[in-house]
Amino acid sequence: MRIAGKRRAVVTLPRAFVQESAPRTGERLSGAMTTALLLACLPLFAQTFYYLHELTLPYLLSKGWPILTLPATLYAAIWLHLPAKRYYLIYLAYALGLTPFVSILQLGNGLIDALITTVKIWPLTYYFGLSAALYWLSPTFARTRAALVTLGAGTFILMLALWLLMPTSSYVNNPELGKLFMIEEERGYRIYMPMFFGALFLFYLTRSFMQRPDLLKPLAVLIGFVLLLTIYKQRAAIAAMFIVCGYGVLVSMAPRLRLLVGGIAVATVPVAVAYFMLRDVEGLADSLGGSLTVRQTSFALGSAFLGEDPWRWLFGVGATTRFGSITLADIFQNSNFYVADLGWFGVVFEYGIVGAALLAGLYVLSFFVLLRATRGIDDPMMLALSDYILYMLVTSPVYSLVFTPGELGVVLALGVYMNRAHGRVVSTPAPPHRISFSTHRHRLRT
Repeated sequence: MRIAGKRRAVVTLPRAFVQESAPRTGERLSGAMTTALLLACLPLFAQTFYYLHELTLPYLLSKGWPILTLPATLYAAIWLHLPAKRYYLIYLAYALGLTPFVSILQLGNGLIDALITTVKIWPLTYYFGLSAALYWLSPTFARTRAALVTLGAGTFILMLALWLLMPTSSYVNNPELGKLFMIEEERGYRIYMPMFFGALFLFYLTRSFMQRPDLLKPLAVLIGFVLLLTIYKQRAAIAAMFIVCGYGVLVSMAPRLRLLVGGIAVATVPVAVAYFMLRDVEGLADSLGGSLTVRQTSFALGSAFLGEDPWRWLFGVGATTRFGSITLADIFQNSNFYVADLGWFGVVFEYGIVGAALLAGLYVLSFFVLLRATRGIDDPMMLALSDYILYMLVTSPVYSLVFTPGELGVVLALGVYMNRAHGRVVSTPAPPHRISFSTHRHRLRT
């Protein structure tokens, strides 16, 4: 497709999606039904309820979602020509095929227990499952963006409503009893709200303001951060959101102004951070409280277990489940060992340096795929999707990327589909070919 002398990104549907007797010209279902399905399914793909075991029905549905969407996943993996598909399959083969057997050798897992440990990686298949679902539903670009904005704004509205309405008796100090409403010695009462759509909403508002300045947009971003600081209180995540919003502002500036502001930031921000950290090291440690102690304990135990064995460092030792015959707490004789708190070291512990390198490559490749997809599409939501991958990378030294891999799959599936939907002419029937992605000078395929 050429518009005003420029080649726009084009995506064509696979033959199986085309009804020869009645060519497709738009959405399969009514607008209301398509919106309802998007609002219902996107939180499940984004692992919104994946760790909230106190919400029994959504929690169980979220855990079973990779299985329920397996037919769509297989269809997309076989039939759809998606960018980075081969790399995704290589990583899945490593994490789902090799790592469980490593855990049998290194940790003494039984075969069933070893296979169960792969459950947390299954959501990475959402890249394929959501891609197939989107191409089947075929929502318009505007409808898809509106669903994401609604879920993002709804996240903050719901968080504030819960904060105002829920009694203090609902808050617990034991993660085994619940993870949504928590009370801690350092942070007091807080709501551990799933923030996938909330963070994406902040990035969207930032990008939108830089394109079309409006007083309400920065005000909404400010309100969002105030709610995060007073209710959510997850320090590393909030700092990462702030950094990514700053990145969105910086890269949206004119080249000369960007160079000036970027140079000032590079020269002053590290110095300011180092000054405040060194001025009160003990106070910083106290503010981190128990989370710092747990991370220190986990790192010491993990590094001692890897020891000087090169095979453990290269391929990791796998993981255990809390329901298995043997657990990491049993192995280390310490209940304060949490791989999820160790960031990249936790990935190395479980998957080895090889697995960590493959995972890092997967995130970086996905980021550049989305950057290519946004070329020629000056839309803030498309830019926000690429910002979200950057956000995950910024938080990765603290939060292990393998515990919410579905977020990466969802972001990339949305970006790839919206790239196609933006260039779709509704009145033109979809040609009978497999999905392909092409842009001016670039091919979005690996």
